[in-house]
Amino acid sequence: MFAGLTIDGTAVNSLDEDSTIELTFATDTEFRCAACGADLVETPGGFDDDNGDRNCSAYLPDGPDADGTGLHEPERVSLSWCNSASIRTDETDDAITLSLSTGDPRGAFTVTVRRVPDDANSPLAGRLLLHVPHPGEPMPHEPLHPLHPGTFVIGRPAPATRAHLSAA
Repeated sequence: MFAGLTIDGTAVNSLDEDSTIELTFATDTEFRCAACGADLVETPGGFDDDNGDRNCSAYLPDGPDADGTGLHEPERVSLSWCNSASIRTDETDDAITLSLSTGDPRGAFTVTVRRVPDDANSPLAGRLLLHVPHPGEPMPHEPLHPLHPGTFVIGRPAPATRAHLSAA
């Protein structure tokens, strides 16, 4: 088998046997201040920057009586929920597995497409099978809660109403 690896359309190298390609994310910052861009840590009293300061240097007061100080505006950092993503090819099993780790870095959700061997004594011989994460699977990466067919909430079940991001 020949497989070519490209990143943003540029060929990087070729793969000629079972391989794994992995993309790892630095997920040490979950929140940033929308006003000043500082990395924030959620504390019992609110959101603090690296210096332990809750006040934002880029705070813009709303009214004429404002004193010019204010708290950081926390916003979630894009993709901070992802630890890693990978593609693994397995010629022996005639399968490709996509893995995505969203929480505990010791595991991942996996989606596998596998071909049943042509000589299998089965009506599925030569057919492709898709294996996907599902509620109740043994050793799940994180709990899955059905939202609608084919879509799941990962982790805690969906609340009855949408909560807005605010300081604890």
